[in-house]
Amino acid sequence: MRGIRISLLVLLLIAVAGCGEDGGVVSTEGEKGGTIIIDPEPNTINAPWEISGPNGINASNTGDSTMADMELGEYSITGGAVSGYLSPPSENKTLNSKEVITFSAFYAEEISFVLIPAGTFLMGSPSEEYSRFSNETQHTVNLTNDFIMSEAEVTNQQYAYMAQWALDQNPPLVTATISSLQDAIDGSVEELLDLDSPYCEISFSAGTFTVDSGKENHPVKEVFSFGAIAYCDWLSLKEGLSKAYDHSTWECNGHDPYNAEGYRLPTEAEWEYACRADTQTPFNTGNCLDAGSEANYAGNAPYYQCPSGSYEGSTVPVGSYPANAFGLYDMHGNVWEFCNDFYHGRDYSGDETDPVGESAGIYRVLRGGCMFDDARYCRSAYRGGYWGMPLPYRSIGFRVCRSVVD
Repeated sequence: MRGIRISLLVLLLIAVAGCGEDGGVVSTEGEKGGTIIIDPEPNTINAPWEISGPNGINASNTGDSTMADMELGEYSITGGAVSGYLSPPSENKTLNSKEVITFSAFYAEEISFVLIPAGTFLMGSPSEEYSRFSNETQHTVNLTNDFIMSEAEVTNQQYAYMAQWALDQNPPLVTATISSLQDAIDGSVEELLDLDSPYCEISFSAGTFTVDSGKENHPVKEVFSFGAIAYCDWLSLKEGLSKAYDHSTWECNGHDPYNAEGYRLPTEAEWEYACRADTQTPFNTGNCLDAGSEANYAGNAPYYQCPSGSYEGSTVPVGSYPANAFGLYDMHGNVWEFCNDFYHGRDYSGDETDPVGESAGIYRVLRGGCMFDDARYCRSAYRGGYWGMPLPYRSIGFRVCRSVVD
């Protein structure tokens, strides 16, 4: 680690500069002998931080630091703001004799959106596409509104950050225990995130959400469709927008998602349009999908007449593979993605303008395939809808979109 070593003398000088109004010297009496390591990630942003401890110790700096021969006792660190990143929650730790403690604050990138222009495209698959299903009949869809879509799937850290924001509101928008995150908007008590699942990479304790180390930039999973929808509404409320969903029916803007003011899940048509990015091949990468360099799926089960590739068997950090022509990452593989539409197994009804799907149902449409799936289930046209409501799953996540309306 490229540490910035701060001696105790420097620490005390900083503490004196930041002491009370009388400018008096801060007492440093007390037992010493511990070491504090501060390691904010990623290193490239050189994140600012402030630490406080026993006897009025207070210091601030940026990036990695190691502080030796420190007074023993309780320490608290707070990360400063960094443009384009979400500040991590404060951390509290106890330094004991001859011990080394590490504060590893992780700064997740804020959600980045790309603009998807309105347009007309062929939705579904042609009759000659290998492994197509009968409910994928190709038809013309006209999308009349521009929309923005998150360039990647929502990550664990992004979800945890917004869940913390929702919990800290007055009144809280959620309730939480070590085993479950539940909705608290408009009287709803639906479970949003299965915190006690062995596959969930977010934890809750002592009022704070944390993410498993190394999983911060992996897509959130074990999230219910209610939890994906709630996240969209948290984003809207945080930005002063009207929430898009009714939390009793879980319908978007009275079954008019295209004119919702706030954030929402993409409609099935928007998702496929965004995934294809002006392509008509089985994948936006062409006739094949390479598991080594283009997507995270079961590379030992490649598409027809395509070479086999690697099989990770787990999620990878979002954006690990190249984006499509619209600038969107992981539209094939990694995790399935919830759409706004309720799922039905019927074929499309013909050419459509701004289709919205069913007004109610049991499942939400799932698109894109996941890290466990054969390539055929990752095709741009494949329509899934077998999990997700009321159950979460370890291979389902989501991304966010919002209409660009006057």
